[in-house]
Amino acid sequence: MSKLLFNHPQLILVLERFGIKLGVREKTVEDICRDYEISPKVFLMVANLNIDSSFHHDLTFNAQEIKQIVNYLMKSHTYYSDEVFPEIIQNIHLMSEYSQKPEMQLVERFFNDYKNEVDQHFDYENNTVFPYILNLIDDNAAENYSVIDYREHHDDIQEKLDDVKKLLIEHLPQKADNKLRRKILFALFDLDADLQTHSKIENEILIPQVEQFEKQGLN
Repeated sequence: MSKLLFNHPQLILVLERFGIKLGVREKTVEDICRDYEISPKVFLMVANLNIDSSFHHDLTFNAQEIKQIVNYLMKSHTYYSDEVFPEIIQNIHLMSEYSQKPEMQLVERFFNDYKNEVDQHFDYENNTVFPYILNLIDDNAAENYSVIDYREHHDDIQEKLDDVKKLLIEHLPQKADNKLRRKILFALFDLDADLQTHSKIENEILIPQVEQFEKQGLN
């Protein structure tokens, strides 16, 4: 495991979302997964997608493994909401204080609009979709809902984040604070990559698998 983290440090976040603490010593992935009661298949699928977003999988997951995927996605939401967004907003505010240009006001407005949409998206998943899936697994799902509703509700808000990056790269005056601009851009690109992997897990793994559960039952 430690060699994997040295080669791909972005996996430190993956460990955190699975509840795995650092201090892995010389344990293998299988050892760590056994210690934390995590399916190695689930862990390696998520790890591979974070290393290479084009990673193609041909896997099916049982009900308990889907629970682990849902828990991982919920922990990701907490990370975005509690850490990533506040840091970006703080740096945008600092940059706005430095530059009163109209372009900077647009950056602030565009990012706030984007964050509001993401918050609504997360709220819907946290309060409707994920509880439905967990209840389905426990054979206690609502009869008036289906994961198909989730698929139709799963909007792509990538364009708004691209608008913020474009403003910072192309249109904000050169006299603006470039140190803050760089920090914001790096954070936005990291967020973008992370969210794309997050969406791929939802669209290509979670939704199709839960659709199968609905059609065939969980046996």
